[in-house]
Amino acid sequence: MTHLYEDLINVLEREFALCTQLVELLQKEKDIIVSLDPKALEQLLNDKEAITTQIKVCDEAREKILDNLGFKNKTITEVAGMAEDSFRERLSDIALRFTSIINSISELNKFNSILIEKSLYYIKTSYNFLNNFDVTPRQKISVEA
Repeated sequence: MTHLYEDLINVLEREFALCTQLVELLQKEKDIIVSLDPKALEQLLNDKEAITTQIKVCDEAREKILDNLGFKNKTITEVAGMAEDSFRERLSDIALRFTSIINSISELNKFNSILIEKSLYYIKTSYNFLNNFDVTPRQKISVEA
């Protein structure tokens, strides 16, 4: 049973590290949205997708371990409260850290959503302004084409 707790803690630590990377990407996303750099945004979205895929793998492993421990559908806080004494404090600490980082991710997502909405509004307004004067923006033609 002890090895299952160790496995759980290892998976949670890995997942937390991935969430930290996600926070860093979300912070970079602010600057990229403001700069309207499509290539940088595309790369960032690819990076976010890779991290979220890895987080899903950790989630699946965590759920399997929790099921083996008899804690199916329990939160980490609930598991910490019922865990063996030697693991209780470590799991409680991880649960607190997850609460904090999830709040950070949520706040950054909200902020970036507002930035995206404002950027789209700016683009639509500019497009409508140009249309009012019958100005058609030139399409960039690729040199490779």
